[in-house]
Amino acid sequence: MNQDYNDINDFLAGSMSAFHKIYCRYERQLFFYIYSMIRHKENAEDIFQEVWKTIIDKLPSFSFKGSFKNWLYTIAHHKVIDFTRKTSGKISLSLNEKISGDDETTYLDMLADPAPDIIEQISTKELIEKVANVADKLPPKQKEVFLLRCDAGLKFKEIAEMTGESLNTILGRMHYAIKKIRKELQNEL
Repeated sequence: MNQDYNDINDFLAGSMSAFHKIYCRYERQLFFYIYSMIRHKENAEDIFQEVWKTIIDKLPSFSFKGSFKNWLYTIAHHKVIDFTRKTSGKISLSLNEKISGDDETTYLDMLADPAPDIIEQISTKELIEKVANVADKLPPKQKEVFLLRCDAGLKFKEIAEMTGESLNTILGRMHYAIKKIRKELQNEL
């Protein structure tokens, strides 16, 4: 992205406002990707900060051979993998933690309240939440491809470069992820 190139050069020349532009451009998508992979807000925030610290430290050596966005998500990908290895993929979840996107409801509230009738009308928000819940149950590599494509908006080729996998492998993972999501949603609806 030409805008990234200009902002990176301005930042390296000393402009903090240029870095702020870069940060704001990717902040929301990047955090959502990390959170979607980790599913624990505090740990996702820590990883998010580590990613930006790494970006600041390594930005002077960024070569502009690939896109900045791809480089950013590659760093995030590796930080998520490192975290998952350290925790063996096991994250504890507090039942008093607020459900993402809801300021009131906790996980404990959801357990105490019986599930609503599935036949009732499903809004777009509810459908998105159902897809997110189903996607969360995907095998890690399928989940990652799905999130990078759908949430982060990366192209399949960029995902392949970032993960070091072949394009066909990435396309296969996406195919199986979508197939599993469709199957689960058909069972729920």
